[in-house]
Amino acid sequence: MNESLVSKYKDIVTSRGLTYHYLSLPAVDDKPTLLFVHGFPSISYDWYHQINYFSERGFGVVAPDMLGYGGTSKPTDMSFFLHTAIAQDLLDILDAEKVQKAIAVGHDWGACIISVLSMKHSDRFLGFAWVAVTHQIYAPFPPIDVILEMNIKTFGRPLLGYWKFFEQESAPQIIEKNLESLISVFYPDDPDNWLTLMNQPGEIQAFIENGKTTKRASYLTDEHHSRLLESLRGGGLTSALNWYQSTLGGVNSRIMEEIPEENQFIKKPAFFAVARKDHVCVYDYAVPQMKKYATGGLNMVEFQGGHWVQLEEPETFNRELEGWIRDTLQQNC
Repeated sequence: MNESLVSKYKDIVTSRGLTYHYLSLPAVDDKPTLLFVHGFPSISYDWYHQINYFSERGFGVVAPDMLGYGGTSKPTDMSFFLHTAIAQDLLDILDAEKVQKAIAVGHDWGACIISVLSMKHSDRFLGFAWVAVTHQIYAPFPPIDVILEMNIKTFGRPLLGYWKFFEQESAPQIIEKNLESLISVFYPDDPDNWLTLMNQPGEIQAFIENGKTTKRASYLTDEHHSRLLESLRGGGLTSALNWYQSTLGGVNSRIMEEIPEENQFIKKPAFFAVARKDHVCVYDYAVPQMKKYATGGLNMVEFQGGHWVQLEEPETFNRELEGWIRDTLQQNC
């Protein structure tokens, strides 16, 4: 990220009393503003390729450190991680910045928040973009062992084995002692590492407890790595892991009760960057799910790499996203 952009960060106290630290760059002329929403274990810097590219072309940018990360509040009570409340936090930021024409772009857990914005606040946005993780319809979350059994029946292998570790009370402390281990698992040089370390129960815990590391991805630059480390060292993992623990604990189980059934469908134009080697949000689940619900028009782009599409192939990702925005705006004019 351009160093001059660091001074463009602001802080806001949202309507529910939480502080969000976010980058805000105003749009030029009549261009829309992109709201970039990151996931675990990240910070807004994850979007630096996009922030530079789109701001240089006159688009507005709003990129918050999400709840539990960076300069944003880090509540330890999982109830703060209700996704509808987090979606409202983001609307509070857009309102404070007087953003009228917004496009929401989300990766990982951020993609789940994009789904909530689409289902509850569709009128507020021109379009929605999901990166790696597909559109989510919320339901009561079974125990993780039941989920893993369902994964095996459907996909022939478990997918969410790492959640077994993340649900444990000791997980934050174990990870905090071995941050380099966590980073090398989540940003691997070889995305197929996830077939073992993320999918299979017990693997990530043993790996991190023993302080092991695997080769880090080249797209995770030294600068990005140091900012990530600084965030995780400063804020710890207790709050950030609430993204998982709140879901396992039922915090988000009843979201659909307040959403009319027809609003499950994405009424605005949708963009989906799907990753062939994302071994957690797998292609065979992600694509049919998105096609089923994107009734307002879908532009789907396949990437051959892993989970971190926007970092691994930024030039292609930016070009495709910009082209979709151009086409989307023409439809909405």
